[in-house]
Amino acid sequence: MKLSFNWLQPFIETNGLAPEMIGEKLTLHTAELEEIVYVRDFFQHVYAGKLISSVPHPTAKKLHIGKFDLGTQGVKQIVFGSRHEVKKEMVYPIALPGAKLKSGIKIKVTEIQDVKSDGMIVDNNELGFKNSNLVMFDEKDMGKELPEICPEYRDILFDIDNKSLTHRPDLMGHRGFSREITAIFNKKLVLPEPVVVLPKDQKNFPVDIKTDKCRRFCAIGFRNVKVKPANCKVQVRLENLGIKAISNVVDITNWTMLEFGQPMHAFDADKISGKIIVRMARDGEKVRALDDIEYSLTKDDIVIADEEKILSIAGIMGGRDSAVTFDTRNVVFESANFDPLTVRKTSQYLGLRSESSMRFEKSLDPYMCRPALLSATELLLQSNGEDEIKITTGITDVFPHPSKPDVIELCPQKVRTYSGIVISDDEITQKLKSLGFSVSVENNKLYVIPPSYRATKDISIAEDLIEEIVRLHGFFDIAPMLPALSIKPPKPNLLRNMEWEIKEFISANGYMEILGYSFVNEKDSGFTGSDEYIKITNPLSEEHTSLRRSLISNQVKNIESELRTHGRLDFFEFGKVFIPNSKTFIDEILHFSLLTAIIGGNENDIFYTQKDHLSLLFDHLGLSYEFQPHTVPLYYAHPSKSAQIIINNIIIGTIGVLHPSCVPEKNTALVFSEINAEQLLEELKKVDKKYKKISPFPSVHRDLSIVLNERTLIADIQSTAQQSSEMLKEIVLFDEYSDSEKLGPGLKNLAFHLKFQSDKKTLEEQAIETSYHAIVKALEKNHNARLRIEFDQEKSGH
Repeated sequence: MKLSFNWLQPFIETNGLAPEMIGEKLTLHTAELEEIVYVRDFFQHVYAGKLISSVPHPTAKKLHIGKFDLGTQGVKQIVFGSRHEVKKEMVYPIALPGAKLKSGIKIKVTEIQDVKSDGMIVDNNELGFKNSNLVMFDEKDMGKELPEICPEYRDILFDIDNKSLTHRPDLMGHRGFSREITAIFNKKLVLPEPVVVLPKDQKNFPVDIKTDKCRRFCAIGFRNVKVKPANCKVQVRLENLGIKAISNVVDITNWTMLEFGQPMHAFDADKISGKIIVRMARDGEKVRALDDIEYSLTKDDIVIADEEKILSIAGIMGGRDSAVTFDTRNVVFESANFDPLTVRKTSQYLGLRSESSMRFEKSLDPYMCRPALLSATELLLQSNGEDEIKITTGITDVFPHPSKPDVIELCPQKVRTYSGIVISDDEITQKLKSLGFSVSVENNKLYVIPPSYRATKDISIAEDLIEEIVRLHGFFDIAPMLPALSIKPPKPNLLRNMEWEIKEFISANGYMEILGYSFVNEKDSGFTGSDEYIKITNPLSEEHTSLRRSLISNQVKNIESELRTHGRLDFFEFGKVFIPNSKTFIDEILHFSLLTAIIGGNENDIFYTQKDHLSLLFDHLGLSYEFQPHTVPLYYAHPSKSAQIIINNIIIGTIGVLHPSCVPEKNTALVFSEINAEQLLEELKKVDKKYKKISPFPSVHRDLSIVLNERTLIADIQSTAQQSSEMLKEIVLFDEYSDSEKLGPGLKNLAFHLKFQSDKKTLEEQAIETSYHAIVKALEKNHNARLRIEFDQEKSGH
């Protein structure tokens, strides 16, 4: 977005306001300034010269040798071509050596086909403009440098970053920025209202709106219009701001857009069949736009049409069939407002972005349509002479649903509290009024009505008003202060803390952490044995169509290549699993898993090693635990080599050998554990950790060897023994033996280390023997266990 300093000056009191000061304040208070461009630099050493004589070039048919009178610069010999018609006694722009044009051309004395040329006739393209015409000046301008002839050649431009204007459609024109500058510098704002005398009893131009995507449509018609190039001021100002100068009529619509921020369009009235119809396009409907490209439209695009054809792609670009040309005599001006989202989608779909679409997609103020139309009318009357051009219609103004901004209640104390600045109620009111807000005071509260140009999507709540006040006051004028609020430590995240503690403990025991995808494919149901998966509506690929139910399936699938390389893997993972729930649709549960895989390993050894690691972890956490056989083993676990992990009578997970059908690599032993971490935390919350004093008295150790049924669980033996004696501190299995020939079928021998100790005294032999025999009797009673020595004696007949 470029701003002309020359254009801003009539609207504001610029006395004492240097462009650099304006640019600095705009950046601090409104929008970021990228650079200030001094236009004069591009037109230095370019003079108006009159052609006094011309002869053909002796060796080049398309070239001419001319003598140009440049006044104080003297008569210069210029070699020029036939691209433009150059007439004797006419005055043209001549670039002399030293000129560095915006187009990148650098001028120096040269020879063209052995003929010296002291400079160059330059057209608008060569001067750096989009228009390719060759400008002609009045004879009174002969010998003057271009910046002396027209003030637009010495203008100063402000290049504003467009991204900072996204929420400010009111700043898409010079009037909007004038309002900002006067508010920042507390200057007087002068925005002249257009003066147009409309003829009485004229019928309005017929317009029919058939879509709610058109919020307002204004139009007016003219006859006896003389379409011609605009004057130098208009052309150069538009070109400086990046708009191609075309003709006085088209240039007026662009001039109005740059002044008001309201896009307009001009139609050749003689090319309109019947009335104007604003409607949605039909699928496949085509239109050739002003860029001479044919576009295929859809039912989601707004068009301006007549009773036979499309005249314009609404809000984006006019059509070639209704364009104003130099043969046009009757004109219709249109000033409308369209739905911003629809314009943006159409612009993106067609790949057609214009100055109009860029403004409409920001949600323009519909109340700007009529003032802009009146201003364009005034300019057209002035450009053609009011005695020649005639207004042939009244102003058509179709505004189906006008709306008014809401009243916003604002407490001045809230402004001071939120901003931290000392500011009076009167100063708050003054700053809001300087931006065009209507303010009334009642019961120490302000009732503010935003102007329509700020109410489209910018100002709607009290906090928006506070931001306006603070930015005008100046963000950099606010003294930095430490907050007065007390700082409280955050509430501890118990689940995260437990996760960190487990990770540290498990990694210290030789496991490496992995992180897998949460997605699985449809084949995962063959691993888990369940068909209840959460399906993904937009999967990343065919391999990621559902959310996982278990951590183990992806681990097993992804370790195959690693297993071949390393031979042994010890992994752990924390991650969420996703279980369908009829009440809440989906349960996301944090799980923790261990996995050990060894090519050629022994399943039993790996199983008990991993079980020991889990036991150490639970001991570390202070939890009482036990491992019990599965009542219903997991689908992917070995049916006779898996166990439930139980804490406080709650099943929190599983440990087991992977089912042989699921093992990814032959001759591989793979053991896994998977625990519900969230349930583990709930049980951990119940633990009341207390430190116990270590007994100062010595411990006594005994060994216990018993024979019993091979299906008896070791955990049951340990539990019975603990309940039989208060002095038994530890019972640890150190040997397991089975031999059907020596022991008999269905029997096994278990050997335990027993540790006896008292916290109150040194144990005597009698007390130890009593406890030992109590344990033996309890095991015999509850598990039909026999001391190994007695069993051997009975078997041998002694």
